[in-house]
Amino acid sequence: MVYEMFQTKVADSLRSQLGSDYKLTLLKVPKNNGMILDGLSITRKDLAASPTIYLNSYYERYQEGIPFNSIVSEILQIYQENSSVTHLDFSVLNDFSLLRDKVLYKLIHTESNKELLTDLPSIPYLDLSIVFYLFLEKTEYGQMTALIHNDHLKSWNTTLDDIYQLASMNTPKFLPAELKTMTEVMKSIAKEHLGSEYREELIDQLLSAPSVSPLYVLTNSSGICGACAILYPDQLKNFSAMMGKDLVILPSSIHEVLLIPYEEALSFEELSSMVSHINRSEVPVEDRLSDQVYLYSKSLDQVVFAGTPVSSTLS
Repeated sequence: MVYEMFQTKVADSLRSQLGSDYKLTLLKVPKNNGMILDGLSITRKDLAASPTIYLNSYYERYQEGIPFNSIVSEILQIYQENSSVTHLDFSVLNDFSLLRDKVLYKLIHTESNKELLTDLPSIPYLDLSIVFYLFLEKTEYGQMTALIHNDHLKSWNTTLDDIYQLASMNTPKFLPAELKTMTEVMKSIAKEHLGSEYREELIDQLLSAPSVSPLYVLTNSSGICGACAILYPDQLKNFSAMMGKDLVILPSSIHEVLLIPYEEALSFEELSSMVSHINRSEVPVEDRLSDQVYLYSKSLDQVVFAGTPVSSTLS
């Protein structure tokens, strides 16, 4: 079954199961780094909100042999489990006084999001852009957010500077930074996957190989869009002071960055090549942040380009 037929058949099958009180619409949804995902919007006629379920990964699973009916049943279950989202009072989106404490920021790559950025209030930051969103709700199934567009600022009668000031206060408070050693992160991953078979002494042996410099992972408490923690007031300054060194910043993804205390033995060119390779081979397009390596300078109290600035798109 070709992809277009798969999408139509999924929509038709769900439409017959949900009944005439629901409207199902297939649509293209622009995402980070120029990605366009195929969404299925499901709207109950008496509600304004319409959750969207993305079909791209389901088609991949169908091609791998998962029965079509199982996929439709799973999509229906996900919709029903998240149906409480549709009961949010979306009229609050028209009243900015009710939204001020929900304005947060995140970082995206500028060159790879040129078209998207024409419709978003944003602030340049090196080869990145600071963009803004509303954090509306968090449930056991995930987070409900809404990207802030230029039209929102007009309807709210507010400015880019206003939402930047709000996001600068709200984001570190609502999603505080988390800084861990790579060893701690690897142990956490191993414990999650090994369960009762986890043995810390064995993991210590595996992670005891010498390295040029220790690695640290900086993200936020949710682990989602946590690379922006490099913007948090004094976050890099305090860690740099504790290490007594400048910090090399590797953009692992939009969700986190890696920090390395600077050593002369480090090659920015080699690190940039490594980041680029990992981006292309390991990181989904929509999660890529940059191929660029950065440096937090203690003397400048500022993040700057490390080595020659990289000009590239991430798709």
